[in-house]
Amino acid sequence: MSVPNPTSLDFTAPRRLTGSASRALTSWHATSVSVLQEFWQALLGNRITLTPAQVDSSVAQKAQQALPDPGYGVLLKIGHDRFDGVVAFSSRIVLTLVSEMLGTLGDAWPENRALTPAEQSLFELLLGEISRAMSQGWPEVEPLPVEMDQLIVRPLRSRIFQPRENLVRIGIEVHTPVGSDTAWLLMPQAGLTSIGINETAIPTAPVQTASPQIRSLAESLPVTLVVGLGSASLTLGELNRLAAGDILVLDQSASAPLEAKIAGRLQWLGHPCRLGQRQGFRILASAKE
Repeated sequence: MSVPNPTSLDFTAPRRLTGSASRALTSWHATSVSVLQEFWQALLGNRITLTPAQVDSSVAQKAQQALPDPGYGVLLKIGHDRFDGVVAFSSRIVLTLVSEMLGTLGDAWPENRALTPAEQSLFELLLGEISRAMSQGWPEVEPLPVEMDQLIVRPLRSRIFQPRENLVRIGIEVHTPVGSDTAWLLMPQAGLTSIGINETAIPTAPVQTASPQIRSLAESLPVTLVVGLGSASLTLGELNRLAAGDILVLDQSASAPLEAKIAGRLQWLGHPCRLGQRQGFRILASAKE
């Protein structure tokens, strides 16, 4: 009788984020990528698209070994505690993005080489939009502080994290006319805990179930959902002088998600869309997550 091989278990691997922490991180990642897509369109046009990829956990030594080499990255300072985060790109995708900005992209991956000073400046513009997208994509009323600290050449060789530090590794698929590649975001699990992305223990309480009649009645009650486009502050004199054709500058960025509220409380973040002849609202993140 054959005996199956035992399953190999790595007891040194960090505990994966599960439950509420995993949902919160995945939601933030998806919203940030959607916002970054809009920011990059202003610099790159419509031929470059982004999609969220896998989210997993690893120790720093193992996670950094998966970073592209040669490549370029950016060191981020995240949250009020300014913990470190790193976003890394392969050289070929960096050269592709810069070539698209310059209008010189051909039908194949550009030949691998170092960036010129002018090309590096263009790439830093794209990196700056990453920190802005992560800040705007944060699913809270106040944006999360995320700052671009410095450009990193060959992030594989960087020593930003301690070798045994527990990290989360988040992928961003970059689709271009010449092919697709993956950029990687590394953040420490301890840093995520400092901004509220952790496994929170929720005390259990006795479950009281409503009768089917009461539940049916409650679910039939109308609720008004308000999607806010933005706000503006005016003096009474300016308000009195408003006339047809005037334009108000709102405090809301054109690329930032809109807020959907019920009774004044934020419930969802999303972007406007069109459904036939009517306006729509596509939900990107939920307050429940």
